[in-house]
Amino acid sequence: SHKFLGVIIDDELRFKEHAAYALAKGTKYIMTCQRMIRTTKGMKGRWMRKLYKGVVIPKMLYAADIWCTDLISKGRGKSGGRGARGFASQMARVHRMATILTTGAMRSTATDLLDAHANILPFQQIL
Repeated sequence: SHKFLGVIIDDELRFKEHAAYALAKGTKYIMTCQRMIRTTKGMKGRWMRKLYKGVVIPKMLYAADIWCTDLISKGRGKSGGRGARGFASQMARVHRMATILTTGAMRSTATDLLDAHANILPFQQIL
């Protein structure tokens, strides 16, 4: 595999390695934001939303139109279907962590309610 203009390209053009790299990058940025947000003395939720929209999403989805095509489409048959959807759900977990940090809600809150209260689009629409 080779890294070209920030995108990891493997020999079969499956982009699994780059997708894992993007997921790790998004998780790292969310965890960094989590350290900045505290309930008593820390950033407010609106600043977390601005950081998420302005930093985390562009870093995590850099060149997504190239490597993220399988995540957007549903995939047909056994090849490309389950793995792409599974990875999209992993990226949606990072999105959920950001909305929990933005709203200060409990972890058991429904994701669609978190998106509505945080004023952030659902992850499938962001893709």
